[in-house]
Amino acid sequence: MHCALISFLLIAPLAASPISAASVVATTDQTNYNAGSEVRIRLQPVASGAASIRYAGEQNAIAKEIRVDGAEYKPLWRIPWDVQAGRYEVDITTADGKTVRDATSFAVHRQLVKVQSVELDKTFYTSGDSINPRIVVKNLSNRTLHNLQVEFEPYTYPWIAPDPDEPPMWKHIVTKSLSLAPGAEKEFDVNKAAVVQTEKEPMLNYYSVVIRDSQEPDHIYDLAFALPAFTAPPNTSFPKQYPFLYLYSRLNEVSKSEAYRHFYPPQFVSDVIRFDTAHTMFPTGVKPTVRFSVKKPSGAQWDGATMAVSLVDASGKEIINLPIRGEIGSRSQTMFHPLPPGNYTVKISIHNAAGATIARNQLEIAVNPLPKSILVFCAHQDDDTAHPGIIRAAVENHIPIHFVYFTGGDAGGCDRYYMHSCDAARAMDFGEVRMDEARASLGHLGVSPGHLFFLGMPDGGLGQIWYDHVKRTEPYLSVLLASDHSPYRDSAIPNLPYSRESAVDAAKQFIARFKPDLIITGHPDERHVDHRTNNWIVVKAMQEMLREGTISRDTKLLVDVVYGALPGRHAPYHYEKDTFYVSGEAAKLGQEATWYYESQEGNHQQANITEFDKLPRHEFYPHYWILDWQDHERWNEQRPANQ
Repeated sequence: MHCALISFLLIAPLAASPISAASVVATTDQTNYNAGSEVRIRLQPVASGAASIRYAGEQNAIAKEIRVDGAEYKPLWRIPWDVQAGRYEVDITTADGKTVRDATSFAVHRQLVKVQSVELDKTFYTSGDSINPRIVVKNLSNRTLHNLQVEFEPYTYPWIAPDPDEPPMWKHIVTKSLSLAPGAEKEFDVNKAAVVQTEKEPMLNYYSVVIRDSQEPDHIYDLAFALPAFTAPPNTSFPKQYPFLYLYSRLNEVSKSEAYRHFYPPQFVSDVIRFDTAHTMFPTGVKPTVRFSVKKPSGAQWDGATMAVSLVDASGKEIINLPIRGEIGSRSQTMFHPLPPGNYTVKISIHNAAGATIARNQLEIAVNPLPKSILVFCAHQDDDTAHPGIIRAAVENHIPIHFVYFTGGDAGGCDRYYMHSCDAARAMDFGEVRMDEARASLGHLGVSPGHLFFLGMPDGGLGQIWYDHVKRTEPYLSVLLASDHSPYRDSAIPNLPYSRESAVDAAKQFIARFKPDLIITGHPDERHVDHRTNNWIVVKAMQEMLREGTISRDTKLLVDVVYGALPGRHAPYHYEKDTFYVSGEAAKLGQEATWYYESQEGNHQQANITEFDKLPRHEFYPHYWILDWQDHERWNEQRPANQ
């Protein structure tokens, strides 16, 4: 259910009279409706009123003076099939004549055809067994659909290009030319869709069903997933593999947790010397300042004790040694001269009168050239995990940093989250789960939730939008969300059309608003279509703004490679590899930030924690400067023949 709490004012005739407040809760019976279905609403505690319905972002009502009453759900609106998909807001006028805008809201999608179910004939298979699934598809639309192609294949997201190092993925075509009348269902009992080929030990296999237009294969109607299948060689039972949901994949991995109980190596632990670890990332050109405290124990060995601070570079060479004279204080700080980019270790040691070391500790710091402001464009929630060092450096040095997420991430793990294939309502709610994960993950790195902006475009759909839906008047109908406008309550631009023009204009708005010195996006050659299209949208926005004179050609553009390059296609840009140094503390926070993406292997990441001294001391994913983003316009605006 979707609820909103509304407060409105009852104003007495005289301005000086006291103002009393009343409240009403408006609730729709669902968060998201398919076109053609009925919206139902209830009001509490108000007994009656009138409702008007608006398309979010617009002022005029498309349906008004609809009577609503009582605490039970009553019909509000029968949604026309051809209505615009997206988010709708309900205004309530109570019996006393007071109108409250946006008393509640709901989303409308338009799904044409759906995989009603996919069931495997077994839960446990062994080598050589055939897989015989039962698949049911249904036409949800108001017209007959033709040329429906139904496919059974390994777990797949069609918008991620295959890894060139992996063998080609098989696909079983159930039918290529299915026609379905409005409301009609078709059941397929598939014989020998695949034959199980297991490895040397038990494992899990996942399978999916895709419905697409056989005449336009890029047009995908629906994507659904079967429950996992346990597979094993003949007469083999151990070790069992656990499904994705579980923290550990195998029982023998649980014992590894003992190794994580002492996260820091001994040289970083002291009961006497404590570092302030809140600031360990520094820019070039400033004097790094390290703060620490000393808890001086009692005892004769501390009489006449002295302290020394040294700075060691990544090669182990001591470059600074600062003896500290006088009484050892409880709190202190050390300021070094400006340092070139790199990783450094601050070491503090305390010696007794005889010169023996009686306490020591050390802290890693990192130094990098830093921009004045940063704007990060991500295709999905969790793409920010490619940049934890840069993010933490910005936070620690009070450099403005903001994030724009093009998609709602509605497809990435939706079925795993619910343990059920996703319909449009589940996909939208799952997108909101991923938005919350992004706020929590970046919050762990110190970023305010108000610095994150979500456009709510469809996960996996940016390629279709880029090539085939250029005009905002011809938006793309997404696969899982079944909408052609952003349906999310938290959309930075309400009801953003799923088109290239809309995406580019949105990117321009954020660039103009924050005027970043550095922009970060995905790589233009990424295997994941959303990642590379993220780059294409942003670069096109930058190029248009450069022509308009609203952005400097000196704006820096940095890209990452997470999934790896798309084989056989390369952008025409010139690159320079970037090395960004990361302190141990920032690397630790970056690792922990991934755990908040529970829907994206966050729990598995926590089960495979990397110990402190093994964390990379630079950004883990390669980053590259695009040196000539200003050039090569329109190189990617026509779909290649092989895609």
